[in-house]
Amino acid sequence: MADCEPSGLSKSPTGPRTKRRGQTSELDLLVDNLRGVPDETPALPEALALRDAGWRLVVAYCRISNDRHRKDGHGVSDQAQHCARIAARHRMIIVHRYVDNDRSASKVGVQRPDFDAMLIALRNGASAIGYPVDGVVCVSDDRLYRDVGTCQRFLQCFIAHPSRAYADDFGSYDLYNEDSARRSLLGAAAARAESAKQQHRARLSHRARAERGEPVSTRRPFGWNADRLTLHPGESEVVRRGVHGLLAGETLTAVAQGFATSGYPTSLGNPWQRQTVKQLLRNPRLCGYRELGGVLVCDGDGEPVIGRWEPIVSHEEWRRVTRLLGGQRHAGGWHRQGPDQSKGAPYLLTGLVRCGRPLPPDGQPCGASMHGHPTRTSHEYRCRSALDGGCGRLSRQGRAVDDLITEYALSELERRYASAPTIAPWPGARELALTTRRKTALQEQWHEGEISDSVYFRLLAEEEVEIKRLANDQRNWPVRNRPGLRENTEVRADWARLATAARHTVLRSLLDSVIILLGVKGSHRFDPTLVIPVWRTMNSPATSV
Repeated sequence: MADCEPSGLSKSPTGPRTKRRGQTSELDLLVDNLRGVPDETPALPEALALRDAGWRLVVAYCRISNDRHRKDGHGVSDQAQHCARIAARHRMIIVHRYVDNDRSASKVGVQRPDFDAMLIALRNGASAIGYPVDGVVCVSDDRLYRDVGTCQRFLQCFIAHPSRAYADDFGSYDLYNEDSARRSLLGAAAARAESAKQQHRARLSHRARAERGEPVSTRRPFGWNADRLTLHPGESEVVRRGVHGLLAGETLTAVAQGFATSGYPTSLGNPWQRQTVKQLLRNPRLCGYRELGGVLVCDGDGEPVIGRWEPIVSHEEWRRVTRLLGGQRHAGGWHRQGPDQSKGAPYLLTGLVRCGRPLPPDGQPCGASMHGHPTRTSHEYRCRSALDGGCGRLSRQGRAVDDLITEYALSELERRYASAPTIAPWPGARELALTTRRKTALQEQWHEGEISDSVYFRLLAEEEVEIKRLANDQRNWPVRNRPGLRENTEVRADWARLATAARHTVLRSLLDSVIILLGVKGSHRFDPTLVIPVWRTMNSPATSV
């Protein structure tokens, strides 16, 4: 069965800011209010008394895949209310609510932080503030998982403690029962297959419309009117000036500044950033072409399909701009297709350091990623410019920050290794392997007609009973055997042998981020108290050097 370790990261109050779009601030407030302990949940002593009286203390999970149309969170809000009704029907009390709004459960690479946090609570047996977790309530199991791997993670964490209950709109189920677990896995496999079919049909539909030259974007592209066919006079002129400026030798930063001062925000209402401008100028839509999967859509003769919308620039101008932008340096100090790309992160804390400088008017931290830049003696970490989503007003000595975080990380690894338990090997491994081989040989004999059906099924039942007994014994071995303390590993010696890329990988497994706070104006002395490591949850997978 797949590992039940959640993959989410710990949250930090000084983490990166999310973009605000339309009603997003109200939406965030609604989701934050739904998340956590519900208002009607009794205090812990009262909840424990109700538990002794026969009530179950459960967690609820709410998720909606797509909240892009109304953007008001009504989907997860309705699910939360429905979960409360389901819990009441089954003598359950919801002690914590986990909410993942606008998060798909079927797309590869989509993180669901609250789902991962729920798995941690299930495995630990209690919520973050101490409420016991006796089960899970959800409107439907497809809110939890839509593939077999995620289903296995959930089941393994769910059965980590005995006597739990699962309830949804269709009833209450015993997930310790093999038939129920099998139904869950089959349902997850069916859901995954249906999702794959839907995605395939969507791709075919997009391809057909693209080959007909029809616009398929769900929102209005910048430079065109709401019909997505005719040009917006002002916006299209801004784009045209940007293209001509690049071709005349202007830098991308200067062009992005022109977008930012044009008076026209992006089609989503956000301020312009350099990366946004770069993506826009590389879009083949500007000259009437269409791209799918990074490849221009062509007709039967291999010629690019011309869309029905009005172009802003000529085909040749667009091609020259894409060649020009394709050769520029990637943010971080190397060419995306250059020889240094394979060497990994150029600086130890690339991708981890974030700016903690307070921003007006409410003092919220900047939260932008800080990139490494070479200096005369070493390097420093600088906040991104305003056009790249940062403030551009904070920097810190790179070597001093690297050394400090390295010391923190080595101390943490030494602490973990000093307390990491050592479990003696399970003595039944050889017996289990022999029994499994006997079962395989028995099946082969039956398929060859060497034994009768009655003998086969009698012997098969005996072997399966023995395999199940041994598997249960293997699973319970760590619980029955009190582990000793693991001998401390020479962490620092191992660390000294690692290359920068390998050290970077270890740090990313330990840390969520490193926050650099604003120091005293005019002071050039390095202050370690202004460098704040944000550790990943202690329940993350174990890390070794």
